[in-house]
Amino acid sequence: MAKKTEEKDILLVRDEKTGQLGGVGELNADGSPKTVPAKPEHSKDFMVFDRHGDAIDNFFKNFFRQFKDPSRFGFYRIAADQAEKLLEGMKELLKDPAANAELLAPHKVDTSGYEKAVAEDQKKEQQENQTKREMEQENRSPGNGQETTSEKKGYQPIDESRIDWHKFEAQYGLTRDDLEKSKSLDKLLNYRKSEPLTVRVEVLGERQELGARLELKRMPDGSVDFVPDFVRKEPRLDEPHKGYTFTEDDKKALRQTGNLGRVVNLVDKETGDLTPSFISIDRFTNKIEDVPASKVRITDKIGKTEINENEKNLLKAGGFVRKEIELNNGRKFTTILQVNAIDKGVEFVPRTARIWQEEQRGQKRIQGENRVQSNGQDEKKNNRQWTDENGNIKPIGKWKGVELTEQQKADYISGKTVRLENVPDKQGNPATIYIKFNKEKGRPFRYDTDPDKGQAIALSNESRTQVAVNNEGKTNEATKHVKEPLKQGQTAPADARQQEQQQQGRRQSRSASPKL
Repeated sequence: MAKKTEEKDILLVRDEKTGQLGGVGELNADGSPKTVPAKPEHSKDFMVFDRHGDAIDNFFKNFFRQFKDPSRFGFYRIAADQAEKLLEGMKELLKDPAANAELLAPHKVDTSGYEKAVAEDQKKEQQENQTKREMEQENRSPGNGQETTSEKKGYQPIDESRIDWHKFEAQYGLTRDDLEKSKSLDKLLNYRKSEPLTVRVEVLGERQELGARLELKRMPDGSVDFVPDFVRKEPRLDEPHKGYTFTEDDKKALRQTGNLGRVVNLVDKETGDLTPSFISIDRFTNKIEDVPASKVRITDKIGKTEINENEKNLLKAGGFVRKEIELNNGRKFTTILQVNAIDKGVEFVPRTARIWQEEQRGQKRIQGENRVQSNGQDEKKNNRQWTDENGNIKPIGKWKGVELTEQQKADYISGKTVRLENVPDKQGNPATIYIKFNKEKGRPFRYDTDPDKGQAIALSNESRTQVAVNNEGKTNEATKHVKEPLKQGQTAPADARQQEQQQQGRRQSRSASPKL
């Protein structure tokens, strides 16, 4: 198949109120397009979009999400390599777009699809936020299986009287009423972050609107002040976080779901101690956050819905649980539950993140159906012990009598490879092996080499020969005539007696060979 040629476009934007035309540079903080003069000498400053890429889709989705009056602007695309030739002609045509509609039609960008998609996403997000608020309200109500804020031993919310509201308004362009209306005030007073807000802060002597979440913190002098967490372009996943380096699988999970999906050890900067922790990305600010696993409480009940022990274990290990929830008000819905470090507890994973998880489930279902068709039997029934009814990997406590650590358990249910030492082979000798849940087979598999690195790289050179000979009946030429099972690390005769066995076997083989 021939590779697609790189076809690049630039966008021209027309302000329908003023008639002003410019090239698109990027988006301003309020979502409006930042323009560059529509002149050939400025064409290098225009944003360039791959015609077959996702960048232009993301641009328009962000535009409709952020800008309050999107109908004000009309967009036109021209080939990037023809920009200098076409700019002047487009400027003339766009002086009267209505009269020149037919000539402009090939260049006019139809943004109605983006507008509709964003509107649908925002509607669903509003529904999710409403559900989240309902849950927060229920979690503060007695009789739901959780402690109320006032019931927590020694817990004291922040005293609102310590907040300087005049200073707050001057710094961020918001008022106390703004926080209350956005459902942020109660969160802030209880040591949680605000909802996403648009703050107006002074930058280089000018007021700018920036996206941020706020947090209240006690200062060394005993006062209380707001600390902003501004929106970052992207999370810094290539940098270690408190001593932990993200793997490629980690990065994928964080980008797709917002949660790492397992518990990892983080270094305490003050003490140097390792603390088992959850890690999540703030989906609004892109900041990487963590919380000690010991500070996350998994409740017995959400609304009227019980959380069973297996589900709790999955959540404690960072995994996700798909479940139908019934709230105390009687409303029912199906969602995905997972521990989120920002919320310091179990969250309803947002729809955009659930897509990936539901795709995983769909792939498992299709694979299961294909196995039924090809084999004439439902292998899912045989492997039901390894997964729950929702297809989630069940935790295992041991393998061939070897106990798994908590970290190994967490790695296993998240689909990662687990290295185990001193696992007995068929002859009872200790070996180093690797186990991983095989999605296609629906059960855990043992490997002698790292399945993530390929068969060419031996993870356990000390055990490869041993396992191949003792378990699989294969032959190692150097120990072919040794009568005892091989031990860990053995690839040659271990002593004088085994050397004699090997030499004697070779002599017998030579004497038995037919002579020409």
